[in-house]
Amino acid sequence: MTRLTLFYRIATLVTCAPPVYSGAPGEPMRMVRIIGYTFMALVLAGGWAFIYWQSSAVDLAAVEGARASLAELRAADAGWNQQLVSAQLSARGAPGAQARLVAPSHRYRLAYAKLEVRALRLGDAQVGRELAQLKRSFEEKAALLARLAEAQKAVAEAQRAEPADDAKLAALRASSDELFGQAWFATTTGPRLETLGRAIDRAFDAALTEAEFYRVGLLLYSGFLLAVLAFLVWSLDQRSRQLREANETLEARVRDRTRELSGALAKLKESEAMLIQSEKMSSLGQMVAGIAHEVNTPLAYVKSSLDAVGKSVPRAGRLATETERLLALLAAQNADEAALGAQFALVRSLVAELGGKSGGRSALEDLERLVKDGLFGIDQISEIVANLKNFSRLDRGLVGECDLHEGIESSIRIGHAQLEKRVVRKHFGKIPRVTCSPSQINQVILNLLANAAQATREGDGTITVCTAMRDAAHVVVEVADNGSGIPADVLPKIFDPFFTTKAVGKGTGLGLSVSYKIIENHGGRLEVQSKPGTGTIFSIVLPIHPPAAPAA
Repeated sequence: MTRLTLFYRIATLVTCAPPVYSGAPGEPMRMVRIIGYTFMALVLAGGWAFIYWQSSAVDLAAVEGARASLAELRAADAGWNQQLVSAQLSARGAPGAQARLVAPSHRYRLAYAKLEVRALRLGDAQVGRELAQLKRSFEEKAALLARLAEAQKAVAEAQRAEPADDAKLAALRASSDELFGQAWFATTTGPRLETLGRAIDRAFDAALTEAEFYRVGLLLYSGFLLAVLAFLVWSLDQRSRQLREANETLEARVRDRTRELSGALAKLKESEAMLIQSEKMSSLGQMVAGIAHEVNTPLAYVKSSLDAVGKSVPRAGRLATETERLLALLAAQNADEAALGAQFALVRSLVAELGGKSGGRSALEDLERLVKDGLFGIDQISEIVANLKNFSRLDRGLVGECDLHEGIESSIRIGHAQLEKRVVRKHFGKIPRVTCSPSQINQVILNLLANAAQATREGDGTITVCTAMRDAAHVVVEVADNGSGIPADVLPKIFDPFFTTKAVGKGTGLGLSVSYKIIENHGGRLEVQSKPGTGTIFSIVLPIHPPAAPAA
């Protein structure tokens, strides 16, 4: 009855399982629900599989095999009994009887082994006990038959002996008769075979009854599972309907939120562009005084040259006028020789005056030098204006191949006012042209140069700009200074927006943040190494060919 008890326990567990909590949504509760539903499904499936296995647990092949093996043992026992009868009749002198008993072979053990294997598969304890007793009975009978065969052999030898020993023969016959009686009457192989047969039949009937019970239970349990499945299908249908309704409202909410996010993203990009441009304008504003100073120097060349040229122009104009009059007198047919001579003398004096040497140079040479000085000043002004225009142009999204060395030179000239009291050293390596937005990279370099100038002292400050290949696909631009360095607790914050160590009103805290963003948009990295009291090294690592065009 242990199987029935186990079945009732499983049924009780399934039907009385506590409900799984389905409270507020959330990932932990979702996992709990999944585990609970999985456990219930496994319990239900396991219960059905157990009942199905029990309903088909009757092993008909084992029963038929046990009966066949039992028949073989009965036949072997009947053969032994027949040999015993024939041997006894022969000993009594009955005609046609077997003269000698043959010792039993071990074939019965093979039949018993088959019986044991098949009968034990029935799982009945009584059958097991009967098997053990049957084995002892067969072993005892086989041993007695072997001893009886030896005894009959000794009787036969005593009968053939000459001279005959009647006393010995009588003793041997008495011993043989005693063994016959034990083999025939004392052993219980026949009753044991019958008892085992009845035990096998009872076990088979009990197994059939239990299997039938489990078949009924399987039918009822299957109906219960179908009801559960129908409930689950109905519940899923309800949930699907609710989910469809929720999806419809969710899609509308997602569309509204997407529009809001798109608008916010557009405003964010616009704000970012304005922020970068504001930082650029702030940097340019700091350079205005220096640029004005740079423009004043060549402008003084131009003004001085033009003033000197202005003073020389009237004399050249008078020479040209008097020369025209001389030519007119020469062309006239009735010209007065005295007037002609006087005009000629005047022109000669003007020419001598204009071409005379002063300081080793003539007035014409001075005039030519002044014109060259003026042109040189104009070229310098044009170069400064061009650098400023290239640096501050608004086409930030323009991307092309750029010579970084030209950008560095332009940035150094733009920041000359801040760098003029520092030593700027350039160590340019052999690098290819880089695909980038030149104005943005120039803005980063100028910002790093300005920071280096502010970190160093006037007179002994040294700023070093180096270029080299980082690897086969990247170039590096390093801006190093021998300034005060950056403390270790400040170093992780230098790229944060609006973070600055300067006094109030001295900085916006956006320079390095904007620079970091620009280099990141180019697919590169802005690295920093600093040691307080020694200096700082900023490294711009740029890919030669970025994976995507830099963001505007």
